[in-house]
Amino acid sequence: AQAVAQRVTPRAPAREAPAAPAPPAAGEPLLPAHVLHEIATRLPADAIVVEESPSSRPEINARLLAREPLGYVSAMGLLGFALPAAVGLRMARPDRPVVAVVGDGASIYSIQALWTAARYDVGTLFVVFVNGGYAIMDRLAEKQGGAGPWPKVDDVDVGAIARAQGCESRRLGDLDAVGRTLDEVLPTLAQRTSPLLLEIVVAQDRHFDP
Repeated sequence: AQAVAQRVTPRAPAREAPAAPAPPAAGEPLLPAHVLHEIATRLPADAIVVEESPSSRPEINARLLAREPLGYVSAMGLLGFALPAAVGLRMARPDRPVVAVVGDGASIYSIQALWTAARYDVGTLFVVFVNGGYAIMDRLAEKQGGAGPWPKVDDVDVGAIARAQGCESRRLGDLDAVGRTLDEVLPTLAQRTSPLLLEIVVAQDRHFDP
């Protein structure tokens, strides 16, 4: 470092998040973008976001902007990464709030991480997008002109699995409930000493472009 001449690199311009999506019409399901916008408007600046929802990744990347080092953690293709990573990050950095954004298909790879969070009083917030399928694989199959042979996961009750391991869970399906819950949880997330899983029912994102 001493041998290299110092140079000043101009700071990249701040990136603006997209505008809020129009609310769902009566009878229409939430989209991941609705939920991500609600999170983004309330997320503490020092929060660590851990992401594993591949079919919603473009929306996550656009809306949940890292504002401090370690603010956004992702691992493309490392199946089951997010839940245990979010637990470990919160244990390593108990001074910072940690939010995991995970698809229901991805969550069940390492769902037992919730037991660790409950057993060791790890106050992570897990946001699970429940769309009843393995959406990323569905999108990839569609690009090949067909449908995949894998089953849906619409009979997997992620909330029940969480509760069976001692982790509180709540199931949300409308925008007002999402907003109220985030207003309750996010301001004090850094001080939380028990995990919370939010199952949020959404429609599958269909614009993923790998």
